[in-house]
Amino acid sequence: MIARARAVLAVAFIVGVVIIATEFPLGQLLRSRASLSAATAQLAVLKAQDHTLAGQLVTLHQDATIAGIAHAEYGLVAKGQKAVVVLPSPGSSSGGSAPLSASTVPTSDLVPTDAIVSPSSGGGVVAQRPGFWSRLAQRLEFWKAVP
Repeated sequence: MIARARAVLAVAFIVGVVIIATEFPLGQLLRSRASLSAATAQLAVLKAQDHTLAGQLVTLHQDATIAGIAHAEYGLVAKGQKAVVVLPSPGSSSGGSAPLSASTVPTSDLVPTDAIVSPSSGGGVVAQRPGFWSRLAQRLEFWKAVP
């Protein structure tokens, strides 16, 4: 009788283990734990990026940084300064290809940022404004373009 009770107990134990193993999602628990650790690692990376971006935001609110970006990216200058763009002469070549040789830039687009270059800056060319009558004639010549 004791042998029979032990056999019933062993069978009950085995059936219980089988029920727990099939009903308890052990694989899903292990996958959830792995995805949790991956999400934790991603959160740490995002927090580091957030910290870096917060530092950049503080820097971008400073006047010196704004002025530096405006000068570097947009060519803006501070009040009282003059912007100068130096282009290579058409006949010169500096060993390699000239920066503007691949594209044709109309001369009308190559206008200095300041309308008048001061003659005291080393013999620069002084741009002269057209007179009143030539400006009036240019404005009245619109009818020549009409067919």
